[in-house]
Amino acid sequence: MNAKIILAVILGGGLGALARFLISGILPVYRDFPVGTLAVNALASFFLGYLYGLLFWGFDVSSELRVFLGTGFCGGLSTFSTFSYETFSLMREGEYLLALLNVLANVIITVALVFMGFLLARR
Repeated sequence: MNAKIILAVILGGGLGALARFLISGILPVYRDFPVGTLAVNALASFFLGYLYGLLFWGFDVSSELRVFLGTGFCGGLSTFSTFSYETFSLMREGEYLLALLNVLANVIITVALVFMGFLLARR
């Protein structure tokens, strides 16, 4: 892997994580609902969809800028955007059952693992 690509991912990821921290910090929690998390997930999903839409429709972007914005910034902002894009891609390809499986597996497995990690930490 080339050093420019790695640096682009590192810089984009750092800026995305900083943006997540700032956005989540300024948005209120509404009746215990994490509005900030929803906002960054939604923002990153929209931005990643827009970026890949540009690429899909033939807009020319360097590989460094693509990984800086997509993998780095959007990944640092929210990995949910990648999950959403992959689910959308499955649906676009007509793989509706796989898309549903992806949603169910990701939600059920990750919530279960948070619970298991929580229980393990109590010991």
